[in-house]
Amino acid sequence: MSLYGGVELPDRPDPENVRRLDLLPIPMVRKIMRYGWRIDPDHFRELSSRLTARMAELRSDITNEIPPEALDRFLEVTDGAEDDDEIAELPDQGFNVESSARIASLLYDTLGLHRTAGVKVKKTKGGDRFSTGKKTLEQLKLQHPVVSLILSYREHSKLESTYARALPRIARFHPKGKDCPECGRFHSTDEYRVHTQILTTRTATGRTASKKPNLGNIPVRSQLGAEIRAGFIASEGHKIVDRDWSQIELRLLAHLSRDPVLLEVYRNDGDVHETTAFGLFGSIESSSNPVARRICAKTCNFSIVYGTTEIGLYEQLCDSFSRVKVPYPDWLTEAGCKAKIDGWFDFYTGAKAYLDAEESKIRRYGIAWTQCGRVRRIPEVKSYHSHIQSAGVRQGNNHGIQGGSADLMRLALGELGDRFDLLREYGIETFPLMTIYDQILTEVPEDDAETVNAATEEIMDNVMVDRSTGMNLCRVPIRSDGKIMSHWVKE
Repeated sequence: MSLYGGVELPDRPDPENVRRLDLLPIPMVRKIMRYGWRIDPDHFRELSSRLTARMAELRSDITNEIPPEALDRFLEVTDGAEDDDEIAELPDQGFNVESSARIASLLYDTLGLHRTAGVKVKKTKGGDRFSTGKKTLEQLKLQHPVVSLILSYREHSKLESTYARALPRIARFHPKGKDCPECGRFHSTDEYRVHTQILTTRTATGRTASKKPNLGNIPVRSQLGAEIRAGFIASEGHKIVDRDWSQIELRLLAHLSRDPVLLEVYRNDGDVHETTAFGLFGSIESSSNPVARRICAKTCNFSIVYGTTEIGLYEQLCDSFSRVKVPYPDWLTEAGCKAKIDGWFDFYTGAKAYLDAEESKIRRYGIAWTQCGRVRRIPEVKSYHSHIQSAGVRQGNNHGIQGGSADLMRLALGELGDRFDLLREYGIETFPLMTIYDQILTEVPEDDAETVNAATEEIMDNVMVDRSTGMNLCRVPIRSDGKIMSHWVKE
């Protein structure tokens, strides 16, 4: 049985098979790093100025939320302090949002948000103070307006320093004309392009990653993330073809587990989140809000597949309700989330049987493997501590799904590279830009965008079709969504 390029589905540990698999995307990866991605430096400089100004406003707004009787303490300058975390900004600069110690003192010592009914606040690893991490603050967003201001400031600060300010500095100049000294292609105008580094062997799951810059960390759902992406543009006379798989990990779960409900949903092109919403959330308070119910169902689907605990699901559902600005329902507690996890497995019985079988293999062998034979070692299952064992089991259970989708992406990149070489013989130039998780982006001449989009769709949707026999080896259809853009945002 051969999928592509000698890669098989042995469903057992197979280092040689994985070696062949890991070699497939190398030509595409080399092209991605060589061509780079055009950016608009002026867009990022203007965005950096706006983000910096907004950060100053947020510092002022946060300072205004401090109770008057405590204001002097938070604006006090600490003389001789050695710990940067304990040093506040000067009074005219407002509250020091960069200091986690100051934030913890404001939220918990002054405002007492850790005493809010129904909210459980974690402590730091050292146990000396309550956490100010993102997940913790997301739970507290509805409890006091200062929490949203702090989260917004952090997002602005991270995106400004990591992308808006940094990208124009690291972009390389590509001059107008033929045989560009940087990438070898023709440019109709002078361009600045960012060349990210693609890492193919650094992740435990087998997924590719990027650094300098890490384009996979740009927020997908926020407005600020969209503004960052808008600065990535196509060359003159070209378009960006963007395709990504639709719910590939849930489709792989249906394929591997043979769960009858999941199989029926995907074979009939149904909506798995709606199915979960009616099956799991049909009678709870959020059912009066279809948007909130769907978001909760989506959160449960992906979180539970990733092996989340009731605490993890509680934190993510708090975030989900906060984003849609819906008050937390009475059932939203850790015990209530435990009941929802149990209910999800009762609804998808095949998925539970599959994950239980995976856990048995992990505990017996100390490893997990994908259908293509990619191994992930799970030494945690040999620990004497139950919580460490549980963490290892969660990682291993997810490896067959998340690692499986990474293997499919490598297959798709290998075949897509061959297809692009074939298209070049017919005069259609293609320039791969990036691969992020389940997404492939390519720059092509504007007149050829539809042709390349259709070719990419054919390969991604048929990635599990055996090339030697034409047999579809996946029990459910694989689907991808695509769009053609001039900027890296939906037009």
